[in-house]
Amino acid sequence: MENYIVLGLNEGKYALSISEIQEIIKLQPITEVPCGKMFVKGVINLRGRIVPVISLGARFGVREAEPGASARIVIVSSDTEDIGICVDSVDRVAIFDELLPPAVDSTGDATRDCLSGIGRLGDTLISILDLQAVLGLRGGV
Repeated sequence: MENYIVLGLNEGKYALSISEIQEIIKLQPITEVPCGKMFVKGVINLRGRIVPVISLGARFGVREAEPGASARIVIVSSDTEDIGICVDSVDRVAIFDELLPPAVDSTGDATRDCLSGIGRLGDTLISILDLQAVLGLRGGV
């Protein structure tokens, strides 16, 4: 069974495979840079490396809450570089009782386009993110 990290965004819960995550850091100042993708917040300096940062909320087209004390940047690796993903919280490590395919949606909803499945944890369903789609490297926006 695979381990997942459960992330909080607004009232929703999402998960990423723990194998896709390099590290999790506290929110830090983000330098804005011009970019064609509206969900790119800017860049951070992570131990001498420039790392682009995206907003998961903006990626899904939802209103972003003011960052709180539990806000984090999840550092993941794409094929070419490390990328940070801003989330409201990192809740826990989870092993899902059951993995289900994502619901079929013909509306072109950006959130659904970014899902690889649904994990069941007791009575709770948590959306599992497709990292490549979230980063804009496959399909979607």
